Amino acid sequence: MRKFLLMVVAVLFMSNVSFAALTTYELVGSVSGSSHQAVVESVKKALSGEFEVVASYNPGGISDLTVLIVQNKEYFDAIGKAGKYAYFAAPLRVGIQKNGAGENIMFANPVYLVDAFAKGKSSLESTAEAVKSKLEAALLKVAGITPQKKNFGYSTDPDEIGNWQMMGQSLYTIYEVGHKYGSLDKALAALDGALNAKKNGWQKVYQIKIGDVAVVGVSNSKYEKEAFEIGGHDHLCAFPIELVVYSNGKIKALPEMYRMSLYFMDAGMAAFSAHMAMPGEIDDSLKGLLK
Repeated sequence: MRKFLLMVVAVLFMSNVSFAALTTYELVGSVSGSSHQAVVESVKKALSGEFEVVASYNPGGISDLTVLIVQNKEYFDAIGKAGKYAYFAAPLRVGIQKNGAGENIMFANPVYLVDAFAKGKSSLESTAEAVKSKLEAALLKVAGITPQKKNFGYSTDPDEIGNWQMMGQSLYTIYEVGHKYGSLDKALAALDGALNAKKNGWQKVYQIKIGDVAVVGVSNSKYEKEAFEIGGHDHLCAFPIELVVYSNGKIKALPEMYRMSLYFMDAGMAAFSAHMAMPGEIDDSLKGLLK
């Protein structure tokens, strides 16, 4: 515990002296006087020009929180060319959060995620910048929106986030959920079987294919609710968790302590330390998904 607390203090100090500005999320604006579902439908309509909505779900089973998973061909093509760990940045997440009498509209910053998972891939980084601008422009077309642009979440710079680790976990400690399948189709079939059965409480939210690789979003309300105790409901775009299924049939996941730090580090030391066991529980639960 002492080691963990010291590391979190160090990270929080570094965030305060960072020179560049990369943040996890962006609030675009809010809509008042409409129901949550009406705003969700309006957001879907606004996104329909540049993006395709592939899934919609309520993290933690909370009806006033909605995450839309959207895709953009240019972005997915760039992800495919970058390959390897870049697939973990593939899902573009737009969030709608009831906040008092209004509905806040936000998204997870693709530039932040690309720098975390594919640092040095200049073509992908420039595409992520363009997609971020397109998300902003599209969401500003939502009916009745009052613009309130605000960057929030963990504040860092590309060098730091591109070399990130937490308690020894990083991109280089990614683990396998399954490896014995030999092909993409067989791996997806095995994963579907477990998720359809809601094994260990996990359900499938979406599946997207980029070339001969698939990204599958998985949800577990128990862990999502606990994560919101760390970062609050405005961190809804951290979910669902993504699994990457490669052409050789291997299914891989980010170590959860590392992943949680990327999406929730701004919550601070006390919030993290109160939920020390959760990341390991998620890893163990996912590792047992196909056993």
